[in-house]
Amino acid sequence: MSKNGEHMTQETHSQGVSRRGFLAGMMAAGAVAAAGMAGCSPQTPQEAASSAAADGSVSDAAASTSMQTTDPAKAVWPVVEEVTVGSAGEGKIAFVAEPISADEIVATHDVDVVVCGLGPAGDAAALSCAEHGLKTVAVEKQTRGNYNSATIGGTNSELHKFWGMEYDTQEWMSDAMIGCSFQADMTLYQHYLENNGEAVDWYISHFDNQDFNDYPLTFAAGDFPDFREQYDPTALSRSWNTSLNLPYAPGDLADILAGFLTDAGVELRFETPACQLVTDESGKVTGVIVKSADGYEQYNCAKGVVLATGGYEFNEQMLKERCRPRGVPGAWLTGAFGNTGDGLQMGIAIGAAEDEFPQPIMLDPEQLMPFVRVNNLGKRFTPEYDPYGQLAMAIQYQPGTYDFYIVDSALDTKIDKIWTPSSSCYGPKEVWIAAAQSENAFKADTLEELAEQMGVDPDTFVETIEHWNEMCAAGEDTDFDMPGSMMMTIDTPPYYATKEFADGLCTAGGLLVNTDCQVLKVDRQPIEGLYAAGIVSGGMFYNTYPHNLNCLSHTRNCLMGYTIGKVLGTK
Repeated sequence: MSKNGEHMTQETHSQGVSRRGFLAGMMAAGAVAAAGMAGCSPQTPQEAASSAAADGSVSDAAASTSMQTTDPAKAVWPVVEEVTVGSAGEGKIAFVAEPISADEIVATHDVDVVVCGLGPAGDAAALSCAEHGLKTVAVEKQTRGNYNSATIGGTNSELHKFWGMEYDTQEWMSDAMIGCSFQADMTLYQHYLENNGEAVDWYISHFDNQDFNDYPLTFAAGDFPDFREQYDPTALSRSWNTSLNLPYAPGDLADILAGFLTDAGVELRFETPACQLVTDESGKVTGVIVKSADGYEQYNCAKGVVLATGGYEFNEQMLKERCRPRGVPGAWLTGAFGNTGDGLQMGIAIGAAEDEFPQPIMLDPEQLMPFVRVNNLGKRFTPEYDPYGQLAMAIQYQPGTYDFYIVDSALDTKIDKIWTPSSSCYGPKEVWIAAAQSENAFKADTLEELAEQMGVDPDTFVETIEHWNEMCAAGEDTDFDMPGSMMMTIDTPPYYATKEFADGLCTAGGLLVNTDCQVLKVDRQPIEGLYAAGIVSGGMFYNTYPHNLNCLSHTRNCLMGYTIGKVLGTK
């Protein structure tokens, strides 16, 4: 019996080559010019094919004219300027590339299903499998499960109907396709639209609080309790009013769900990460090897193995391989310390296909309010009232991958101009005022002095702010079409500027799947016995996560887990 097929060697954080050293090597070899500068000679498809190695990589001779490779470890990212690629931390990788021999196995178990990972997707999958009568084990790398947000969304659940919400799903789908640059599987979005309500209803039915009044629409959870429009009409990209708040603290949800799982008969095993998939001669996944305190244990799974191991935020090497340098955030907002790409690597090792590069990262700006932004040239660069993912991408595009947001001392009297349903739901005004005027901000009595502190050209910065104030007086943003009613002047000293990077929530690229959540091979045929749910699965996002489709990720987690139980329960 084969335990794993062809695999990649996973380099650890300490083995990674610095980008500075790598670029120096490229320049020494003349590769930068050949990788895309003027003067490189074209290569015919026949020449490219003949220069490709048998393992899918590109030979040295072809490196000067081709950058294609099927080996992520050989991925090359030419850059305009060198930027830092950093992970959320150095996590402990559980994936084992080399075959684990039979004599290393200290225990063997026969079950129907093993779910690997206990975040929102793994919880939903384990619960659904158990409720469909399957003998289910859930293994988790950490000491407990992980939840980052107490929200769920969708378009057609009973909760949405309770709040009187109806959505134009054709417009929603249009926004989804634009958000992924049309590089996604539309059938996955269609499946989502058709089935999310059933999954959300099932999920919500488990909680002890069944008073729908306690599950408000997120956009109506702040100072606009009666907001019922299907999307925020003032945003540059429609920000859909689809998210719902759960009446529980995010930190409590992991334990609440663990209780649901235990009641349903799921065996929970913490500090027991999945390491390697087991396959038979046909390539079917028949089990998974985990590592407990006693050593390696093998689960033989009659129905299947579910990968719900999350992303790879804590694996710097995988970030360098799969994400364009400018797409990796300056800071991370995640406590999912076990997310080192284990499930993704386990799938790839047996022939699974993954999203092509660059893989997306779910991003937020550090400041969620639409304050005026300027880059380090002193110039404004975007309509600030973008959905968060788009605003974060705009920030990362700037020189140095950062910007400054600017306010004045009268912010407390002006902030009502930008106070909308999609801003007020994230905290009271005082929080955002304090953040913009904090001790971390540059502070000056003149714009020229502020520019000097920021390190930007004073003349350009002053011209930018004066032009902004003129547009405020006219009530029209002739540069980027910020809604005129939301434009706040910057004219009351002292002035404040805060340096801002994008924040990362999680990676959002993974293994290709179909609507049954079966993991697919390169030829798009399913790998029998292998399923994936949550952000270890791919096929829906490209370049960035579409924040304007509010709570799509959490609802997708729920739907995929629910779907897997239905599929395996009828096999």
